[in-house]
Amino acid sequence: MTDFKAIKGFNVKSLAADPLTGGGVAGGTWASGGDVNTARRLQGSAGTQTANLMFGGTPTIASTEKYNGTAWTEVNDLNTGRRANQGFGLQGAAVLAGGGPPGVAITESFNGTSWTEINNLNTARGEAGSVGLLTAGLVSGGAPGSATTEAFNGTSFSEVNDLNEGRQNFGMFGTSTSAIAAGGEAPTTADVESWNGTSWTEIAELNTARDRAGGAGSSNSEGIVFGGTTDGGSTPVAITEAWNGTAWTEIADLATSRYGASGTSGGTASPAAIASSGGSPVSAATEEFTAGGIGDTIKNEGQVYYNSTAGTMNVTAIVYGTGAWASGAALNTGRLALGGAGTQSASIAFGGQVPPSTFFGETELYNGSSWTEVNDLNTDRSAVAGFGVSTSALCVGGITPSFSASNENFNGTSWTEVNDLNQAKSFGYGIGTTAAGLYFAGVVPARTVNTESWNGTSWTEVNNLNTARDGLGGGGTATLGLAAGGQPGPGIQVELWDGTSWTETTDMNTAKVATASSGSAQDAVLMFGSEAGTQKHTEQWNGSSWTEVADLATARNAHAGSGNSVTTALAYGGAPGGITTTEEWTVPNVVIKTITTS
Repeated sequence: MTDFKAIKGFNVKSLAADPLTGGGVAGGTWASGGDVNTARRLQGSAGTQTANLMFGGTPTIASTEKYNGTAWTEVNDLNTGRRANQGFGLQGAAVLAGGGPPGVAITESFNGTSWTEINNLNTARGEAGSVGLLTAGLVSGGAPGSATTEAFNGTSFSEVNDLNEGRQNFGMFGTSTSAIAAGGEAPTTADVESWNGTSWTEIAELNTARDRAGGAGSSNSEGIVFGGTTDGGSTPVAITEAWNGTAWTEIADLATSRYGASGTSGGTASPAAIASSGGSPVSAATEEFTAGGIGDTIKNEGQVYYNSTAGTMNVTAIVYGTGAWASGAALNTGRLALGGAGTQSASIAFGGQVPPSTFFGETELYNGSSWTEVNDLNTDRSAVAGFGVSTSALCVGGITPSFSASNENFNGTSWTEVNDLNQAKSFGYGIGTTAAGLYFAGVVPARTVNTESWNGTSWTEVNNLNTARDGLGGGGTATLGLAAGGQPGPGIQVELWDGTSWTETTDMNTAKVATASSGSAQDAVLMFGSEAGTQKHTEQWNGSSWTEVADLATARNAHAGSGNSVTTALAYGGAPGGITTTEEWTVPNVVIKTITTS
């Protein structure tokens, strides 16, 4: 029974409509602000929503403007005009570091009136990410595909630990000790890394891979990424995603699709962000993001209010951990032992077979509504592993019908053969991204404990699993992973990967063999379907224990799964026979109920 909050001593609010089902940032919206005087894109910025500073940009200019929350005013220019530059700080105490093209190391500081040249970056570059204040800033990545990170102490830059994945044109928010780098190129990616003041860690991916996005947020536990392009610079989008420290959620879009727009800096809280100029053609428009206010959001479980429009007394119940499977669109080609990658709304399915001997190279993309056939794999095969996102995925190993070490990379359009595994195998499992992945277990033809690490170019053998098996599932990243289920044995065994070695942990409740899974965090994985035990069975891992949740509608095994969290996932294909059925897993988070006297 729901344990409602005691309301004694509180007034029951009268609302014209039910409150938003996503509080805070999730219930935020964009509104028009004042236009800039000089339209541009790929500019630098600093400050807050009501006290912003914009400088440089494309075309290569030195123009600087201040925003007071209503209008932009031109002030003194940069000493060196440039674009694709990195800015951080506040309106009256800002830093511009580097820029391009070609990449430069020139750094200038702004005192509220004019720009002064100060100590340069150690590594010349543009198209990097940047956060922080005049006294404590961070510049990371940049063209061409750099992973270099430098910290600024108010006087000079010093090199600190690199990004795990070299990239440019990504959205960044936070502070010099707590930051997020999201998306970027090349190629366009959904990969996200979190900075803790010492090192970068790969975490849950964006729902939509993109580059040239803007970012705003106060730390690595809250922020937004907005706009950008999904194809390396041609097609701007309006998509906004919010990060809550665990997962990304799509929220209200920008009114104007654009890329290369400036955001906010200085550790500004994401509930008050700004998106200015940018796009192609270049726009002068400014938009302001404001999170849902106290009166517009559900604050806690048990909030009671009167809906004056409906004439009902309502109560809110917030539900976490309870989800359900619903029907999705059918695959065009039914098959089993296929590979998959991506998210619930942007997945890729590839390879597979229909017994006894028909092998497939067919590849399909899912957009949340339907599957579309795209370019085939170069090698028809089944029993493959897949990881990454729908626009940047790997297909690893398999049966052709002989055991294969083949490795192919999908760039959003076509497959390219890249460096092979060290050991040919099938029915293993892969996690991670095309820049940093892990492939483990499988059949070679004997079941194996072998684990290999992918660095974006080649495979390296690392420490083995404790238990040899195949037909397993898993989740997490190349540095913090999980392997679960498989055969032989009870099919419930679970191991954790810490970046160096595997350790046995809490078993699942029910055997899962030839299973599938979702989850890009080591402590949040969903496992579903099996050829052993209950074939519809679904379990959720929270980092310490497994919980049985709602079953699949269709019993299946040797299927594929996609998803970067335990709240949204996709199950498709599988046995018996090679089915086309797709199911979508969703966890609701708010229920509004009418109070009745019956």
